Order: sequence, then C-alpha cells, then structure tokens
Amino acid sequence: MPAPLARLLCTVLVLFLLRVERLASPRVSAALWIPTLWMLSISSKSLSMWFSVMGTNESGSLLDQLLLMSLGVAGMVMLARRRFPWSGALRRHGWLLALLAYMFVSALWSDITFIALKRWVREVIVLVMALVVMSEANPRQALESLLRRSAYILIPFSLMLIKYYPALGREYTRWSGKQMWIGVTVHKNALGSLCLVSAFFLLWALYRHWRRPAPEGGRYLVWADVAVLLMALFLLKGAEDAYSATSIGTFAVGIATFLCLLWFRKLKLRIPQPGLSALIIFLVGFGVSAPFVGGSNLATASSALGRDETLTGRTETWAELVPVVDRQPLLGSGIGSFWTDARRELYQMSFAHNGYLDILLELGVVGLAFYTVWLLSCARTFHGALAMDYDWASLAICFLVMALVYNATESALNTLTEQMTALLALLSGVASYKPIRASTR
Repeated sequence: MPAPLARLLCTVLVLFLLRVERLASPRVSAALWIPTLWMLSISSKSLSMWFSVMGTNESGSLLDQLLLMSLGVAGMVMLARRRFPWSGALRRHGWLLALLAYMFVSALWSDITFIALKRWVREVIVLVMALVVMSEANPRQALESLLRRSAYILIPFSLMLIKYYPALGREYTRWSGKQMWIGVTVHKNALGSLCLVSAFFLLWALYRHWRRPAPEGGRYLVWADVAVLLMALFLLKGAEDAYSATSIGTFAVGIATFLCLLWFRKLKLRIPQPGLSALIIFLVGFGVSAPFVGGSNLATASSALGRDETLTGRTETWAELVPVVDRQPLLGSGIGSFWTDARRELYQMSFAHNGYLDILLELGVVGLAFYTVWLLSCARTFHGALAMDYDWASLAICFLVMALVYNATESALNTLTEQMTALLALLSGVASYKPIRASTR
C-alpha cells in the first residue's frame, strides 16, 4: 500500500474512532479538548521535532513553548468562564502544591535559573489541566474520554508510522544497531509507556462494559476499544528483542494488582489504608535502593524479561551517577537543572533510567520526601474513593502502583509533565472531586 494512502486511511480511522467516542460521551464538553491536546503533546514528539524547528535541549523550542502557554491560558480562561471554585479544589491537594512550591524554590540554586523557572511553569500547567477536567459536568467520564481519545489518536498513528514511514517511526539502538519502534514518541521506552497506559486503560474499560449495561452507542465503543487495544499490545512487544521490558513487566504488575482488588471486592474484604500506604512506601524504597545496590534487587525480574544482569546497561549508568548524588544530597541541582547539554555530553545519556535517582539529582532528598508524601496523599485519596466508585478507584490505585514500579528502571516520576506522572495528578483530582461548583455549564 502506498504511504500516502495508508496515511489517509489511518486519518479516516482515527476520525471514525473519535466520532464513536463522542457519541458514547454526550456529557463531555468541547472544552475537554484543551487537556486532551495537552496530553497528546506530552505523550508524543514535540512540535519542534515534527516540523524540524531548531531548538536546544536547555532552552527548548519557541514553538513548543507557545503551544504549552496557549493551552495553559486557554485552561485558565475556561476555569474563569465556568466560575470554578479552584481555591476549594486546591485545598484538597496541599501536598501537590507543596511539591510545586519546593520545585519553584529549587530554581534559585540552579545553575540555569531562568530555564529552570520556565520548566517549573510547565509543571504548573499540569495543575491547570487537572482543574479543567474537574470542572466538567462529569469529571470521571471526562477523564475517561481524555484517555480514550489519546489512545485512539496516538496508537493507530504510531502503527502507521512504523509500517509506512520508517524514517519517523523507527530508530536504531546506539551500540547494537538493533531496530526499535518509536511510533509517535521519541524512544522505544516512551512508546512502551504510551502502550502500557493505553492498553491497561482499555482493558479496564472493557471490564466496565462487561459489568454494566452498555450506553447508547456502547456496542460500537466496545469494538473500537478492542481494535485499539490489539494495536497497543502489538506495539508493546516491539521489534525483535528491542522492546520495552519495563513496560511489559509493569503491565503484568498492573493486571495482578487489579485482579487482587477484584478478589478483595468479591470476598467483601475492606482494603486497609495503612496497608496501601505501606505498599507505596515499600515500592518507593525498592525503587530508590535499586541504583545504590547496583540493580541486584531487580536481577530476577530482569532475567525473567530476557534482559542481562546489567539491565541493558543501567547498572553502569547508575554506577556513574550515584556518586554525583553525594555532592548535593539534600537539595540537588534544582528543578530540571541536572541534565544540561554539558552533562549529557559528559555522561553520554539524557536521564538516569531511574525516576527516583533523577529526583535525587535534581531535587535532592528533600524533593524525594515531598514526592513520597504526595504519592501517599494520592494513595489516601484513591483509598477513600473506593467507597464511592470501586472501579474508578481501582484503576487509580493500579496506575499508582504501576508508576512506582515503572520508575525503578525508567525515568518518569521526576517531572509532572511525563504522561504516567501527569495521569496520577489527573486521577487524584478526579478521585477527590466533590460537587462544590458554583455555576452551571
């Protein structure tokens, strides 16, 4: 099939899928496209990469900055028009505000203060998008639509690029030269994360369809979910052995967690909040310790997923970066300030392949403490939501567990602008939602 024809057919398919989603979500307003476009932008290549606009790793691209600022301003305008009581909503997310405040202060001791402040603004936009979702008539349905739209757009186009536009959809590993699929993202691990989030959400959505009567147009939505789910699972396996083992392992952990939650409900057992908090602390501690023990606590899982004892070179990376933490252990180098162009050149890498280690490098032990308390507050919010909507709260708990496991060998937790971490902020806002809005839509 000619590439232009494949692109046209893929576009028609995506438009059809979006139409099916729209018919199944009548209470979702057009304003939801603001956070949807934002989610699409952080889950795929930047505009500067798509349009080959020059920019640097540190200062970024003006085109990308304009996009984020436009979406942020549009979100704030929408909140003002709806007269959304954002102050009352933010009071329920004090630890997230404390984390953002510490990020802002950390820019003061950064070597690139102005750039660090610009990166802090990107973190704040996450909060704006969460408030826009919360201001919808049905926040849970709105977040479900956002996740479904993201999957319906990014997964088919990733498959199309890999098959018909290999210059955009494929890359080759630096050392072995093996081919890897990247689709609409920048790396095979980023594609793995996208497929992980999409596939798990669609599986959960199919479970909901099975348990509850399908709404109007729900039958077509089920088939659409199945089709995109199969695409996501196909992409998750990657090309040959150049796949994201972390994403596959995390996907298995997510399914096991969900089955455990269903088992608790079937036996009518109450999940103790201290037990959930203890699990979060254990997973954080496990992920933090991995670089400091040379990945020995991950050896069994690594071999089961077909990876060598170096975790595909991660242990060598950690051996270089762990001593750096000792130089600024408490405060770190400042938000978004460690991976400068000079350090990328020095270490021949762009991230630590461990989200907790990246937090220590940028925000220090104090920043890691703020992150941990925020994650515990998310767990407490999700636990409280079990009594209101067990299915949605279960989805949130599973994503929280998966995020903590994923960051043991990948970096996504050190910034709220990564899809998986941003999703936790959105889920936390939706789970804590109460009808306190002052005006109608």
